[in-house]
Amino acid sequence: MADIKTISQVDVPQKWDVVQSWNWGEESTHTFSDGSAQAFQGVDWTSRNTALADAIAVKSSGLEIGITDSEATSRWYHTTQTGPVVFAKLADIVSGFSLSDTIAIQCIMDTDVTVQADNAAAQHAYGGLVVFDGGYGAGASGNWYNANWYRQLSAATDYYNVRYGGGNTPADAGDPVAVDSTGNGPPTFLELIIYPATGWTSGMSSDTAFQDPLTVSTGVYHGNMQTSIPKGVTNNPGAPADPPEFTLRPSNMRVGMWASYLTTAGARGSEVTVTFKKFRVLRRNT
Repeated sequence: MADIKTISQVDVPQKWDVVQSWNWGEESTHTFSDGSAQAFQGVDWTSRNTALADAIAVKSSGLEIGITDSEATSRWYHTTQTGPVVFAKLADIVSGFSLSDTIAIQCIMDTDVTVQADNAAAQHAYGGLVVFDGGYGAGASGNWYNANWYRQLSAATDYYNVRYGGGNTPADAGDPVAVDSTGNGPPTFLELIIYPATGWTSGMSSDTAFQDPLTVSTGVYHGNMQTSIPKGVTNNPGAPADPPEFTLRPSNMRVGMWASYLTTAGARGSEVTVTFKKFRVLRRNT
């Protein structure tokens, strides 16, 4: 961020420091294998649910997750955590990361969908950011939250979408979700703000460049991953438990980029590609 000075030319401290940033189109090309880490700028990135994508690869266009009709259905929904994902440990990115830190993760991304002529109403596409504890797969017990683009493939409407779930939430915990029309095509800028303890805030917009954290006014939702807090996506982050019950901690927190292509019934014939152009992590310094 640019330096800001008062009228007397005294430096004004910035609220956020960029810890690390990846321009994926400028990184070395690489095709991910499931569970095998690859270092980019000294940080290990790993893919999971890789078989549910046609390919997860870093290319000249960016980090691309491409899914065709030949892969099985995938999603992030409570304990079903099958969306293809590329992630890193947050503590590997942010030196000395602790529960007292406020962190922002952000991405710039593009989406592309080829829709089959029939059964499109039963098909759904997603892509965006996720914070989770490493759990994945069809019956995972991990805890997670995400901010993402969503589209039902029978309609042209694009949505802001947030959801969270996992092993410490009730059996119907696929339902803590917020979905709102963007009114302006797929979101291209997404962020998740990670507060001390377990609270979070999302923000999403059609911006094609990074925005300062907490300045985007669309796609804004709040949640809390403490096990004793009533579950639900809300405009009030909620009060912490006493003593707090942490589900996501510096020792287990992963941050990443993901996509999925869900078919709820019938034939599957569409294709979904989410390309992540850039990803960055910031830490609040005040």
